[in-house]
Amino acid sequence: MRQIIVYDIPEDTLRYKIASSIQDYGFDRVQYSVFIGSRSQNVLEMLAIELKDLVKKKEADIRFYQQCDRCITKTMIVSKIGDTVAGEVMFPCPAQSA
Repeated sequence: MRQIIVYDIPEDTLRYKIASSIQDYGFDRVQYSVFIGSRSQNVLEMLAIELKDLVKKKEADIRFYQQCDRCITKTMIVSKIGDTVAGEVMFPCPAQSA
């Protein structure tokens, strides 16, 4: 199962620490505040505890979304820097483009 981690953190120092921790767990950055990876539930829980310890009582919104294999095939990419023309819609699943 793939996980998507997103966050909104106004403080620069905390935001950098959170991003570094997420990358240390092997997640790939796909946008400034969006990471994708595939880790076990235990690893996700360890990361969640680490992030909670970093945040403490500071302002931060961090969310983990789990995406099943079926949902991954339904992902729509509207535009991707460097790989597609802006505005082009890509459907990874052939059934979605029909």
